[in-house]
Amino acid sequence: MEIESYARIGVLNRKTERLSPMKHSSSLYCFLLAGLFSACTAQEPPIPGYEGPIVVEGEPRLSANAEVVDVTGDGLNDIILAIGRHWPGPNLLFTGDGQGGFTAVDTLSFPQDRSYSVSAVDLDADGDIDLVVSNDRPDPKYVLLNDGSGDFSNRVEFGDPMWPTRNITVSDLNADGLPDIVVANRSDAPEGDNWVCMNTSSTAFAVACAALSSGSATTIAVADMNADGFPDLIIPYRDLGQSHVYVGDGTGAFEKGPSFGPADASFRATEAVDLNHDGLLDLVAIDDGKPYTMAFYQTNAFQFDEGHQLDAGDIVPYALYVADLDLNGAKDVIVGYRDAPSILYFNRADRLVQVAIGDSLGATYGFGVGDVNHDGVPDIVVARSAASDVLFLGKIDHE
Repeated sequence: MEIESYARIGVLNRKTERLSPMKHSSSLYCFLLAGLFSACTAQEPPIPGYEGPIVVEGEPRLSANAEVVDVTGDGLNDIILAIGRHWPGPNLLFTGDGQGGFTAVDTLSFPQDRSYSVSAVDLDADGDIDLVVSNDRPDPKYVLLNDGSGDFSNRVEFGDPMWPTRNITVSDLNADGLPDIVVANRSDAPEGDNWVCMNTSSTAFAVACAALSSGSATTIAVADMNADGFPDLIIPYRDLGQSHVYVGDGTGAFEKGPSFGPADASFRATEAVDLNHDGLLDLVAIDDGKPYTMAFYQTNAFQFDEGHQLDAGDIVPYALYVADLDLNGAKDVIVGYRDAPSILYFNRADRLVQVAIGDSLGATYGFGVGDVNHDGVPDIVVARSAASDVLFLGKIDHE
């Protein structure tokens, strides 16, 4: 792969043999070039610029993740920060004013927790947003049920407080309309289990947890990797091991499937995204040991290539997120680093466009993406350790 740099903006050219017509956009005109490969020209929206940063939390805390969601039900998006990691800290709710500012700041922790993530989702099917909090041991893992007004005094614990939990992923794994919880645990012992906690009731929230896999993990992604209509789980090995896709059968049960990446990976996170627009989901992984950000292309169903490095490999990646930032119908890739700006990889019709945002302060542990100022363009919240947490407002110039 070649990288052409233009100041802080670079264009990453894909290997020509991997270019193929995009299938998700009707605004594309595709043609054959010299009979060798397909290329596409697209009437795509412009790549957004970013205003800011706006300081969300000025005190340098041990922030691990962020969520952008309307918690209070007033139609305006709010920001949630998960704070603590290995040390007790207050999870914070910033009530949005719809313009990129905040009218109030409240704590969600009682007492303070060693939090890694706060996932926002309607767990009990009552029409409002609830929160799933993942904490490192010895703190309990729990759900904060919303009473409809943004009051989260109803707390329900699940799992084992002694799980060395990092991040939690919430998704409906058995198509019953109730979001389920996938728990990633980082364990020093090979027998350390990751868990699936199935949501069993829409009236009084309850879950039933079962062991999923052994081995160290800090994130688990959910995606239908083989397009059979059932969600699969992508489990990156955190501490020098082999990563796998676990294949779902649509009931909430999973079997170990194909491997990806090296046998000695130290993957902090993996996300599924179709990078070459061939209809097959590829995998992007960040390794803080090598260090690098790597793309593993799915060449056939459940077959991944040896990988292609996206970044220069001279800075340590800490955070990974995917979202459609430029509104072209394809998910883009966001990578956060330690002591370096974050990098956005815009997933365009025939290339990845690389843009760096932010400064080199602290370590970026997580992102939240959503329209904070309600102008129709996604914004980016950056959760950092040992530096202020900041907001970048996206702006698209259509002229």
